Formats: sequence, structure tokens, C-alpha cells
Amino acid sequence: MDVLFPVARTLLLVFAASNFKSTSWRLIGCSVIIAILAADLPLARTGNRKFDYLFGATLGTTMLQAIRFLLLVRPLDEYRHEADKVPAYQLPFIQRYFWLFKMTNSPRGIGWSFKADSSLIPVDPRHQTRASFIASRLRWIFSHYLLLEVATLYTSCNPVFLSEASVTSQGYILQCLSVAAIPCQLYALLTCIHCTLAILAVGAHLDEPQAWPQPFGHWTSAYTVRKFWGKTWHQMSRHDLTLFGPHRPKRNPWDPSPSVSKPKEREPWGVTYRRLCYAFMCSAFMHVCGDVLLQFRVWDDASSSGTTPVPNIIGSSAPYFILQPVGVLVEDAIIEVGKRVGLKESTWTRVVGYVWVWVFTSYSLVFSMDALKNVVQVGYLTGEGAGARATLIEMVADRVFGVQLAAVMSSWFSRM
Repeated sequence: MDVLFPVARTLLLVFAASNFKSTSWRLIGCSVIIAILAADLPLARTGNRKFDYLFGATLGTTMLQAIRFLLLVRPLDEYRHEADKVPAYQLPFIQRYFWLFKMTNSPRGIGWSFKADSSLIPVDPRHQTRASFIASRLRWIFSHYLLLEVATLYTSCNPVFLSEASVTSQGYILQCLSVAAIPCQLYALLTCIHCTLAILAVGAHLDEPQAWPQPFGHWTSAYTVRKFWGKTWHQMSRHDLTLFGPHRPKRNPWDPSPSVSKPKEREPWGVTYRRLCYAFMCSAFMHVCGDVLLQFRVWDDASSSGTTPVPNIIGSSAPYFILQPVGVLVEDAIIEVGKRVGLKESTWTRVVGYVWVWVFTSYSLVFSMDALKNVVQVGYLTGEGAGARATLIEMVADRVFGVQLAAVMSSWFSRM
């Protein structure tokens, strides 16, 4: 049982709630938390390789949060919840602790002064009542669990995930499916978890439906690489990834709101691009922490089963995220040229944008995908592995239609 992670989370809240005025004490507190999390990377295990990777990324995220809340900002002074009557630093210690607990578990800042209004998708007006909201989230759980099962069935049957062959070896169409399969599993899993929590919170009258907008943005917004990340995918991690800024000047959340809101001035291109690069550096760091934890897990399993030495994967996740600012730079240049020649946004330009995002992603993700999917299959212990658990779709196909779906699909893929 992992104890270092909850210890680190608890200390983060304790140090932040202590509201140290001394920079030295804040630096010491941050260093202690990062040291504990780093010590947890070789030790933590979840029992599943993919969850090991995700938990490693979670440890990396907590390191970034320690840097933000102990070194870069003073949350008790700079943030405010809409229900606050007095500044948080005036509260007793135990209230400050739970105030910070709630704040650090609100990644999108809903109800907080750091909420990014421009990126949040409000709950559909048809789902504003508790009953209609719960019904809609139950439908989402069903549909996204089905997507999870389909993606899991694909990865368990396609031999490219059971060998060291590259995902490019089966042709471009299957390359696209293979590159999309694992992100689809993550997307579906996180959506199911989010919907379950939303149902519990809204059903127990702990929150209103408006407090639980969908965890990802609309896919129709992803017609540029910048919008794919900013509008669609990074809804839940935007606040953690932008800790290094550069940030716009912020007013004190306890100052009275201006009677006339001034329109936001457009930031220089260099500022926005620098913020983008910092965000992807943070994202690369988080995922490399996943690489590290997975590497230790595979080393342990390989030594237990007597498997030959496994390849090094630490850093395999980084190239994909480092390439993203390059893609944004390319598309920004093309969009600027299009504006200068009088080209306006239309359905056709968006179609071209969707194709561009798909092609760029399908190639930029190949290196990381090959490295990770290869090492995930090395040194599995008995009872583990991609094909260890039959999916619900397989069981239904077998019992209702008498078809061994996994065998049929594996046979078809092997001929590709």
C-alpha cells in the first residue's frame, strides 16, 4: 500500500495552510514534498501497467502543485471562493487546511477566482435539474464505457501491441487507429470517473449540476493543434500546466469589481508562445514521471520472471509534447498567411484544420507510442498482459452469437 503519496499531499496542504512568510521555509517545505514524491516513484505500484503510468504522472502533477502553491503564489492571499466571507488567511488553521483541500481538488477553478471562463463549457440548459443531469451523466457513462471496451478490445487483439513492431507497420489507417486507441481509453476512463463523481455529488445535494461541466471540451473545437489542447483536451489540467506563466496582471479578488469591464488587450505573440512552450514542458515533465514509475515496475517484473533486459523508456513521452509547440508555430504561420491573402474561416478551412490536426498527431505520437507499448508488454507475470481480461463486448458476442470475437479479430489483424 502506497503511503508516501498521501503523506506528500497532506504536507502540501499543511505547509500551504501555515502560510509561511519566509521564502526559506517555503522552499524547505517544497523541497521536502518533492523529495517524498521522488522517493515514491521507484516504489509505487497499482497492479496495472497503464495505471502505473498514470499514477506516475499524478506524482509529477503534485510536484508542480507544490512549486505553485509554496513558491510561486500565495493561495490564501491571492485566491477566493465565491462562498468566502473573509479572506482565507484570516480563517483558523483547520479551516484553511480544508479550504486548500477543496481548492487543490478543483482543477478548473469552478467557483474560484482563478476559473478560466473562456475554456469552460457550461452544463446543457436541458440538464440543469438534478434528475435530468443525473440521467444525462448515466448515458455518458454507458457510451464512454462502451468506447473504453472497444479500445481495450482493439489493443488486446491487434498483434502490434503484443510485439516490438512499430504501429506504422500495418499501414496508415491502422496506424491512426493504433495511435488513437490508448488515448481513447484514457479519455473514456476519465469521463466515466468524472460522471460517477458528478452523479454522487449532485445526487447527494453536495453540489449543483452547474458545478460539474463535462471534463473535456467539444471535439468540434479541435480544428487546430492549439485549440485541440486549449479548448478540448487540457480542460482538467490547464491550471497545473500554466504555473510558470507569463500571467496577465490580476486584481485582488477582494477588490470591488469595476463597474465597466475593460476589453482584454491582445497579448504579444511572443508572450503567448512562451506560455505555450512552458505548458508543454510541464506536460512533458508530468508524463516523464509516468515513464520513470513504469520503468521501475517493468524492471521489477522482468527480474522476477527472468525476462531478458528491458529497454530504457525514461523520457519516451517527452518528444510528443516537445513537438506540439512546433505544430502550433507552423499552423499559426499558415493562418497568418491565409489572413493576409484574404482567406476567411469557413467550413472548408475547418475541415482542412481537422485533417491537419489528425495527421500531425498520428505522426508526432508514433515514437512515444512505440516505446511505451513495447515495454508495457515485457516481463508480464502470469495472469497479466493485454489479453488477460475478456471485455464485456467479447462476452456478449460469445454468449449471444457464439462468436469468439477476440480470435476473429486477432486472425484478421495478423493478415494485415
